[in-house]
Amino acid sequence: MSRKNERPTNNEKVEIAKQIASQSRKVVRTYASIEMSIMRVVRWLSGLVDRLLFNQRYAKIVALGLAVIIYSSINLNSTIFEASVSGSGKTINNVPVDIVANTEVYEISGLPESVTALIVGDVADIALTETQGQFRVVADLTGLAEGTHHISLIPANFSPRLAVSVNPSTAIITIERKTTQRFLLDYDFVNVNKMDLRYVLGTPELEVSEILVRASERTLESIAFVKAFIDVSGVDASFVKEVPIVAYNQLGERVDAQIIPSVVRVSVNVSSPNKSVPLVIDPVGLIPNGLAISSIVMDHQAVTLYAPESVLSRINRLTLPIDATTLTQDTTLVTSIAIPSGVRQSSISKVNVEIKLVQGISREFTQIPVSFRNNRQGFKFSPTNVEDAYIDVTVFGAPDLVDQLVNEDIGVYIDLFDAQLGIADLPVFVEVNNSRFAGYFVLSPSKPAIEINIVE
Repeated sequence: MSRKNERPTNNEKVEIAKQIASQSRKVVRTYASIEMSIMRVVRWLSGLVDRLLFNQRYAKIVALGLAVIIYSSINLNSTIFEASVSGSGKTINNVPVDIVANTEVYEISGLPESVTALIVGDVADIALTETQGQFRVVADLTGLAEGTHHISLIPANFSPRLAVSVNPSTAIITIERKTTQRFLLDYDFVNVNKMDLRYVLGTPELEVSEILVRASERTLESIAFVKAFIDVSGVDASFVKEVPIVAYNQLGERVDAQIIPSVVRVSVNVSSPNKSVPLVIDPVGLIPNGLAISSIVMDHQAVTLYAPESVLSRINRLTLPIDATTLTQDTTLVTSIAIPSGVRQSSISKVNVEIKLVQGISREFTQIPVSFRNNRQGFKFSPTNVEDAYIDVTVFGAPDLVDQLVNEDIGVYIDLFDAQLGIADLPVFVEVNNSRFAGYFVLSPSKPAIEINIVE
């Protein structure tokens, strides 16, 4: 039986070698053919490029194409670069501007108080910068003399890993030497409308009457007044405190200057002057059908007025006018209290009034002496007719009240407030002197006016 793995004979080995050699020659010829084909394509493309590049007909088209390719390549790469580097951006407003200069000697104008900063970088760096808040912008004026200069505003204390730009990045400034001038110190109350109207402010006492203002000559010339502003919101008692001093120009605009001292100690007296005066009904016109007032009942007999002493001294009572022509029967009404000029507040604003009526009678009171009021210029005067020194008065009212009157209860007078030298006819005024009867009667003098001679 023969073996399966019998070694090949020498003839077989020779045959196999011949086959391998034949296959190798075929492969070499195939690669050589492919190489020749590629070279022919390359030579054709090279020739085509040469014809395009060096042909005047196609030169412009080729140049345009190359320009488009280069432009797109540059911008695409730039965008990709920026996107990979910038990471994030943040705008920070109101970044303070610090001045590096001797502001005690020089006044700097034209410099912005704050700028806007744009920071670009990693989100974590931006967040850390915002949290720390130590960044600023510096205007370094070191070495600059008096005059106008164009300077750069430099960001400072930002992370070195951030790109920072500020707006505005420059400023035109003016440097002027400061001088000192003395000003009189005035005052103003502020927030007076936030005080209780019952209280009155006295004249404040300022610790100093003059202050010094240090600034450039141009700024000093613009100052119109310097005032201490005293805040009185809610005050209800005398007080002593320090208040700020501010300089203003003619337009009422605040002037930026160094004020020495910048505050002043003031003392203000706060009082609440008041006076209680009776309320008196004053019927205006005639009550119809011969009726007269027999009784007046009010839920308030007096009112407390709050005002400066100079105002209160002129007020002795408050009259409440009512329309007498509407009184045809017993009436209950509500009347408002008119506050006199200068009065800040009253304890009540309205009064309930109950009026009862009866049939009235008339009675004549004779020989009532004529007096005078308001002779502020100290004139001497006398009636041209001696008989006019006395006037008769007819009183109309409720019978039981009229019967209680005596001559002394009735007053007749003339008012000399606007009197001039010479002879003049002055009107006669009549009133009831007894406050218990005020508002109950209709008083009619026998003469509406008298002629008097006024001399110095």
